[in-house]
Amino acid sequence: MPQVTETEVFRACRTLFGPELTLNRDFLTYLQASGVRSAYRKKAKKTHPDRFAVSPITIRMKQHQLFQDLNQAHETVQTFLKQRKLFSSGIFSRNDTSYSQTKHRRQESPQRQKRYGPLPARPLQFGLFLYYLGIIPFSAVITAVTWQRQQRPPLGEIAKRWGWLSENNIHAIVQHRGGGSNKFGERAEKLGFLNHLQVRTLLYYQRSQQKQMGLYFIEQGYLNEVTLNQLLRQLAEHNQTFRKGVGGHYYYFHR
Repeated sequence: MPQVTETEVFRACRTLFGPELTLNRDFLTYLQASGVRSAYRKKAKKTHPDRFAVSPITIRMKQHQLFQDLNQAHETVQTFLKQRKLFSSGIFSRNDTSYSQTKHRRQESPQRQKRYGPLPARPLQFGLFLYYLGIIPFSAVITAVTWQRQQRPPLGEIAKRWGWLSENNIHAIVQHRGGGSNKFGERAEKLGFLNHLQVRTLLYYQRSQQKQMGLYFIEQGYLNEVTLNQLLRQLAEHNQTFRKGVGGHYYYFHR
């Protein structure tokens, strides 16, 4: 569930509902999932790339981008609705709302931070570790994961560059709807274009291309470099204590 700002929600709503829509916080308050789904389906029928399969390449590329933008907008608004539900249920305070444009800047030492609760007795990724220490709101965890994932090159691009997939293979994988999976690697494996080892290799390489999450928290003013290094050492000690039965990759991705 990626975190979104108020500006991102407004931009996504314009993509879903049209630029003529009057947007304000009252609109966000009364926005319903059913209306979002209806708007998405209506636009998806008009912009789906399959409708332009025989069109010139420039038009196909344009429609592909429009459809990607529509999917991203739908995901953004769905995320906002889930976060709004969490806030209304009292799980998080309004001070932690994801669509607030106020940046939370905390430079205190890790030992002085107020905890949301005790650290879970299991390995943690870095964002959740900071959350349980009380250094960042949960919404910042989601934003950081999204920021990190956006840097990854698509699996299909990597596989094509390595000679493992052709353009036709990639198209077939993207269009495949069977099996209930929306993950590119799982679809490619199910269709027989890639084997399990190739998919794992692609995923590992893809994740190796992203920046470490700690850099995001420095950029946003939650941490400085000294505090970041202290926290990484604490996280390593915590995960070492509870690492039994968990693969080593757990500690490195999403750092």
